Amino acid sequence: MFGSQTSLALHSLASIIPVIIILFYVYKRDLFPEPPRIVISTFFLGVASILPIQLLIPVVEGIGENLNLQGEDYYYYLSFIRASFLEELFKWLILVLYCSKLNEFDEPMDALVYGVAVSLGFAAFENYQYVSSYFINDGAEAAKSVLIHRSYTAILLHSLCGVFMGFYIREAIFRKENYKLNLFLSLFYPVCLHGFYDEIIFSPSFSSYWIYILLGLLLIRAMYLFQKERKLQISGLFEGNIKKHNYIRNSEVILMSCLTLLFLVLGLQIFKFF
Repeated sequence: MFGSQTSLALHSLASIIPVIIILFYVYKRDLFPEPPRIVISTFFLGVASILPIQLLIPVVEGIGENLNLQGEDYYYYLSFIRASFLEELFKWLILVLYCSKLNEFDEPMDALVYGVAVSLGFAAFENYQYVSSYFINDGAEAAKSVLIHRSYTAILLHSLCGVFMGFYIREAIFRKENYKLNLFLSLFYPVCLHGFYDEIIFSPSFSSYWIYILLGLLLIRAMYLFQKERKLQISGLFEGNIKKHNYIRNSEVILMSCLTLLFLVLGLQIFKFF
């Protein structure tokens, strides 16, 4: 009994090691690192986001049952609305309502760092849930297999969604033009990426190889963005041209959330014609 509990504890601990590695790497990419206490608090807010999500999942699933969706329509609803929209929405709310209003949020790279931090907070708890559940129900080998697989798929996806979420928030705040479009994309784009990933997993119409193609392309794009932001940090340090141009209002947060959900519902209606 004691040995089993120890093994469970070790597997649970191992489930968050990939998260710590990615977060440390992203943190070190910032030439002017954020205060550790704020990065850590953002991470734990990501962990806490699981609570409202868990409360809303039965509601969203109930709506799906009432719609009596079948086949690909059901997989779409499961992927884009039940999973992706709920999860990315609460990460996004933490970024726009908390992180973007911090005094320390004073340069474009900060948006990427905080975006990854909040996303990995959620991913850490989700990974812990999966690994511990498989350990209890199916044994140590099954838990180890899930841990390894999720380390380079699901955890990587969450961190990449955080990068792109942060990037478009950065575009919205630190650029004068296209403010509302970039604010909308800061939620809509990661929701779509996450939704496509889940669609590949849930739908039998897709081969699992598409997951690796998707993640590979996104990883290349994310690395390019980080390199671009590092160059901007260097030039901005000497030119003094980095400043906030826009501030996100609560009314705009509500509007963008509703618009994203509206587009997802329209996508569901389009699915029904095929």
